[in-house]
Amino acid sequence: MSVSKRLIDLARSELNSLLDRAGESGDHDGSGSSPINLSALSDDELTAEIERRHRAKMDPGGTRRAPEPARPRVPPDEVALAYAALEVPTGSDFQTVRRAYRTLMRKYHPDRHTSTPDKQKTANELAQKLTHAYEILEKRLR
Repeated sequence: MSVSKRLIDLARSELNSLLDRAGESGDHDGSGSSPINLSALSDDELTAEIERRHRAKMDPGGTRRAPEPARPRVPPDEVALAYAALEVPTGSDFQTVRRAYRTLMRKYHPDRHTSTPDKQKTANELAQKLTHAYEILEKRLR
């Protein structure tokens, strides 16, 4: 069996399984007609059906619709920790988060605590933690 024949058979089986999962409503291709049995189609008919479905995904102008940009996934518990680190209520808007970040950075900035190395080290770690929390919330809220 040739490679192209295997690929066609695989495509048919995948399309049939997708149609089966779509349900038994009879409106599988969106046209309101009866479902298409892809295993009964010839190679030319299958190619034409794939092209028809491809064209259906296009905008009226013939350009392919751009997929939605993927938002970075941040675990919900990390978001809650970020709100807690900035000492603001969970679900606060961006302006509140920004104001809290700036206030805390003014208070704990490493340059303000240069009297002893231990204080400066602690302030540096806290500033990094605050900055990381702010970046997480900035990505999520903007």
